[in-house]
Amino acid sequence: MGLFSNNEAEALRKRNLKELEDKRVRFAERLKQEGFAPENCLFVQQNGGFAAVACHGGEIFLLTGPAPGAEEDFTFRRAKRARAYTEDIFIKSEGLGGILGFGKKGGVGFKLTVTPEDGEPLEMELVSGLGTYLEIRPDKRGKNALLNLKRRRGNANFVWDFMPLERETVAMLEKRWLELINGSAE
Repeated sequence: MGLFSNNEAEALRKRNLKELEDKRVRFAERLKQEGFAPENCLFVQQNGGFAAVACHGGEIFLLTGPAPGAEEDFTFRRAKRARAYTEDIFIKSEGLGGILGFGKKGGVGFKLTVTPEDGEPLEMELVSGLGTYLEIRPDKRGKNALLNLKRRRGNANFVWDFMPLERETVAMLEKRWLELINGSAE
């Protein structure tokens, strides 16, 4: 605790994170009961929570997760005959490009829109230097922490596992996920 810390705000933050972890564990249990264990999954942090697209058994699924303290819950829906497209994003840096707090950092990336046959589309923005993501693939080591039935230690948030998006990764992610989603719709 710092000299000017606010004990009530810290207690609220911890309570929100505990409630979020409780929701995540219930969600993981529900997905396990349904036999959901995706081979490929792409998570992007959005508004303190996340949006994700997953491939499981030749089908596409859309997932969302709430921010700490949000009233929403985790969502999971099948996206029948989903189609995906992307739009390029270029954010020009301003001033000193964010160095020493001066100006604004720029980035390049894309907005991935997954449109199911019925229901609302899911939009995910992946911009280098400005966003974080997590990709689960069969050829990469690691587990999908969202689906882990064990509680995480302390006051953890699943999105803290996400990594910064590097410029070199953007084109590869865009190509792979367009092929995965549009290939499964055929």
